[in-house]
Amino acid sequence: MKKLILIFYSLIFISLVSCNEKAEKKIIAIENETSNQKEIDSIEITKLIRQVYEWHNTISIDDFPYKFNEEQDSIFVGIDWDKYQKNIELFKQTNYFTNEFLNKHKEIAKTLDSSIKKADIIYRNNKDGMSLWETGADNWCGCQDYDEKYWETITIDKLNINKSEANFNWSLDKYNSHSYKITAKVENGQWRINKLEGFKHFYSIEEYDKMMKN
Repeated sequence: MKKLILIFYSLIFISLVSCNEKAEKKIIAIENETSNQKEIDSIEITKLIRQVYEWHNTISIDDFPYKFNEEQDSIFVGIDWDKYQKNIELFKQTNYFTNEFLNKHKEIAKTLDSSIKKADIIYRNNKDGMSLWETGADNWCGCQDYDEKYWETITIDKLNINKSEANFNWSLDKYNSHSYKITAKVENGQWRINKLEGFKHFYSIEEYDKMMKN
């Protein structure tokens, strides 16, 4: 009887050990699969970022072009919606940007347009240098100076992927001497730009009103 009990408990022990080993192997397999997918995503996102910045610097689009009543006039009266729409069509042709990004971009343009139209003429002279509605830097990189073809050396770090959304920084060198935050999302089966850090520096109509009062 004692032998049977011993055999019984031995079998249970062996079964538990076997189950634990299988569970551990499954966990390792899942971790490896997750790690491999993150590496694939990292490569795809890096490729996307380099393509976006090459496109941006090659085509030199003015995100929010001003409208002037006369061609030679220096007083702008709002956003030039004809030019803006042509620019947005160029954005769409790339398949680099999510619909959310394009919608947010248009919301910024509408805000700028409304603010400019209610502003006094003293704020709307293009000959006075940088206007109230400009940020003073390249909104796409948060920088004023950069090397020629800098996009070729862009690397990404602090990559955090949650399902179909990725948050990360890109930098120009391994020392992170200049970094810039971006959010990408999977749309129609491919990674696309969803948010660019530099565009957070555009404000609401109320905030622009306060700036003009100060």
